Amino acid sequence: MTSHRSIALLALFFLACGGDDDDRAPDAALVDSGTDAGPLPEPAADYFVAGPHVVASTRVTLVDDAREGRALPVEIWYPAVESARDAAAAGHAMAEFETGTRATELARLVSEAPPACLRARTRSARDAEPLADTARWPFVVFSHCHVCTRFDVAEVSERLASFGIAVVAPDHEGNTLWDELEGDAAPVGAEFLEVRVADVRFVLDAMLEDTNDALPDALRGRFDAARAGVMGHSFGAATAGVAAARDPRFVAAMAIAAPITALGGGVRAADVSTPFLFLLAREDNSITEVGNRLIRGDHSRLSGPSWLVEVDDAGHWSFSDHCGLIDLFDAGCGTGTRQTMSGVEFNYLDNSTARDIAADVAASFFARWLLGDEGATTLLARQHDSGAVTVSARVP
Repeated sequence: MTSHRSIALLALFFLACGGDDDDRAPDAALVDSGTDAGPLPEPAADYFVAGPHVVASTRVTLVDDAREGRALPVEIWYPAVESARDAAAAGHAMAEFETGTRATELARLVSEAPPACLRARTRSARDAEPLADTARWPFVVFSHCHVCTRFDVAEVSERLASFGIAVVAPDHEGNTLWDELEGDAAPVGAEFLEVRVADVRFVLDAMLEDTNDALPDALRGRFDAARAGVMGHSFGAATAGVAAARDPRFVAAMAIAAPITALGGGVRAADVSTPFLFLLAREDNSITEVGNRLIRGDHSRLSGPSWLVEVDDAGHWSFSDHCGLIDLFDAGCGTGTRQTMSGVEFNYLDNSTARDIAADVAASFFARWLLGDEGATTLLARQHDSGAVTVSARVP
């Protein structure tokens, strides 16, 4: 199994690959939360709580014939009919995202994990009928972390779907939890980054194909080509960054706990004009302070609007439903050692609070760019109830 030490070595790779992009985007205004930025528009909704829609999810398998029949399990979260509200409130066990031996193994891992770390049960219905209207949904393609799964940030996905923003998340086969448990996971690096980026763009294409018979009838033709976003965690953050830089169909992007340019992909931050939000864990012992400095550097260099959300006492997996599921995902729960103060022990931020923060900022950010609510990001400029959040914004 991969160790914390091997993940920390990523910081050295980040340093080698990402340290020479020194261009700063010109003429960008910097606004820190809590400062007087002048009058800001009011949001149309409170994105720091669940939205009005019932949420459901379903699993499909998409096959990319152009890549030798590469098959990807894909989870789709979407707004559902009102009659599914009780089922969504009851939720389902994390293990029910899988079937067969994977479901059995996942149930075992959940039962053995610290219960305060992960989220063992969803707040969404399984396979419910989608909301019965004809409107197309804005949507976000999500790329999971290194050796994680498509439901890495299910709580964030549910929040977005509750506001009518669907989330579509593939398993990057070859770099999943299941590959890790079998001892055969692809390493983090530029080679598999290209596979992941191709996965994300293939999924985008598939959602926009109105006659795609791999989708349930009720989900075909429901995705809006003009309102697509991309989001990723860890290795998925780098994936999202490269995908956003290469594919102009993505009109907003969010990176969780990793820089977007450090693993290659031919992307320079100064050339990225897509609106971005970076979510940074200040006590990230996986990418270390080297990685966090690179995140801040990406934020400072982007040529488009950019928000940087820094969270005190959060670790690399604090924002994930998977935190603590295996030893590799422990950094972010319970007691740890600060990476900002060498040798100092501390307690990580409560995991439910950390996941709430991730959902809050994701919903506010994507509501701005996918729902057209110009006041949505005003919420980011206000003091978060947790007291653990610092936000800076660069708006060219």
